[in-house]
Amino acid sequence: MARLARAEVFSPDEVAVVHVINRVVRRCFLLGTDSLTGKNYDHRKGWIEDILKRYAACFGIDLLGFAILSKHFHLILRSRPDVVATWDNAEVARRWLLLCPIPKDDHGNPLDPNQAELDFIQNDPRKLETIRSRLSDIGW
Repeated sequence: MARLARAEVFSPDEVAVVHVINRVVRRCFLLGTDSLTGKNYDHRKGWIEDILKRYAACFGIDLLGFAILSKHFHLILRSRPDVVATWDNAEVARRWLLLCPIPKDDHGNPLDPNQAELDFIQNDPRKLETIRSRLSDIGW
């Protein structure tokens, strides 16, 4: 029996605490040593932690806890639409452009958005409303 979609269980307008699990497929490894090839993937732990921290700083979602294992990971997340509602339009646009940057540096890291990019989002109320809801929606 299939599970209900997260959007059918949680309203994006309510604070919710969610346990998220994701796993790799086709005998891939997130961490640890692959017994078949002998290759070690422990260097990825720092990458994954950095990505989680970056996303936690941009979204209106609290990262309450996480565990990264060899073939899967667990996240405990809390959506915070109440906090996102207090952000002004400039903050919403800034956070969105850090998540979905237009300019990037040589290493692929997002550059600080310029005023024209911020204004493009801030001057479109429909786009701003959509982005504001996405910033605290775990399902999105």
